[in-house]
Amino acid sequence: MNKAGIYLHIPFCKTKCIYCDFYSVINKDERIPDFVECMINEIKLNKKTLYDVEYNTIFFGGGTPSVLEENQLDRIMNELHSNFNITDNAEISLECNPGEINFEKLKNFRSIGINRLSIGFQTLNDNLLKFLGRLHNTKQSLETYDNAIKAGYENINIDLIYDIPNQKIKDWKKELVQICTLSPNHISAYSLTVENNTKLNAMVKNKTIHMPSTKIDRKMFLTTSEILTEANYGHYEISNFSKKNKNCKHNLHYWNLDPYIALGPGAHGFDGKKRWWNKKSIEFYMNSIKQNKKPIQEQEILSNQDQFNELIMNGLRLVDGFELSKISLMTQDEFLKYLKPHEQKWPYFKIRNERIKLKYDGLLFADEIISDLFLI
Repeated sequence: MNKAGIYLHIPFCKTKCIYCDFYSVINKDERIPDFVECMINEIKLNKKTLYDVEYNTIFFGGGTPSVLEENQLDRIMNELHSNFNITDNAEISLECNPGEINFEKLKNFRSIGINRLSIGFQTLNDNLLKFLGRLHNTKQSLETYDNAIKAGYENINIDLIYDIPNQKIKDWKKELVQICTLSPNHISAYSLTVENNTKLNAMVKNKTIHMPSTKIDRKMFLTTSEILTEANYGHYEISNFSKKNKNCKHNLHYWNLDPYIALGPGAHGFDGKKRWWNKKSIEFYMNSIKQNKKPIQEQEILSNQDQFNELIMNGLRLVDGFELSKISLMTQDEFLKYLKPHEQKWPYFKIRNERIKLKYDGLLFADEIISDLFLI
C-alpha cells in the first residue's frame, strides 16, 4: 500500500518574522477554539480524498501550532485516527518556538502522540534573533530543548538560519559546534531567502539592509556541511542533516512526490497527479468549512511537462538524487540526450545505478541547474 502524509497548517502567531512568507495571523488567538472545530470538520470532509494509502506521517506546521491547548490537539489527533488509516509507527511532528511552550505542555503533547519535535532556534545570536523578529533568546532555546528531552522526545529537529546580514562566518561555525554538542537527531539549516511580500524584502528594496554576497552564502553552506558531516550527521537534502534513520519522513514525501493531504488555510495537497491549495484566509477557511465545503482556492492537473519539472525540482535537491525510471515523459536514452548540452554548462551531474544526482560541489548551484533543466 502506498504511503502518504498529512499536513495541518495552524496559522496563529504572536508576531510575524521579517522573513516569513507562510500564511499566518497575529492577535487572533480568540479564534483558535472555533478554528479547531473547523479543522475537525475539514478532516471529515477529506476522509476519502486519497484512496488505497496509509498515512505514515503527520506534520503540524504554521504559524505556531504549539499555541493549541492539549485538549484541542488531542481532539484533532483523535479525529485524524478516526478518519484516516494511520500506521502504528507514524512519524508525528509538531513545530514550536522556544520560550512559547513549557515543560508541562511538551510532556502532555508527547502523551497525546507527538513523537517528533521541530524547534525553531534559527540562531544562537540574540542580536540576530531580534533582527529576524523572533521573540525568544538563546537561553530560552536551550531551555526548551532541555525540557523536550526531559519530556521524553527521542526525535528532535533544530531549525537554523544562516546568511543573515551581519552574521560572521566564524560565529556561525561556533553556533554549529554548540548545536552539535546538544546532539539533536536532525538539523535543518536554511540560507536566509528574501521572499516576496515580506518585511525583509521591503528592507532589501529600500536598501536599509544588504544581504550577504553569494560568495559568503556558499562559504556558509560548505561550512555547515563540513561541520555537521564531521559530527556524524548525514547530509540527505540541500538544507537537511540527520543522524542515522532520523531523516524527516514527512518532508521526504514532498521531495519524492508522494501523495499528501493538506488541512488548514494556505495548505497545499497532492494526490500524485493533481495539486490543490486552500485559500490563504482564515475567514474564507472557516466560512467554507461551516458550509461543509472544502476551502480550496484552486487546483490543477499536472501535465507530463509539469511532472517532469517537479521531479527535477524536488529530486535534485536530494543528495542521493532520484531514480531515472521516475521520468515518465522520456525514455532514459531520450533524457540522457536531453541532458548532454546541460552537462557541458553544468559539469556536476553524476549518473550511477540508474540514478541521477548532483555532485557535491554541484549542490552550490542547485537552484540554477534545476531551473535550467526545466521544460518550458
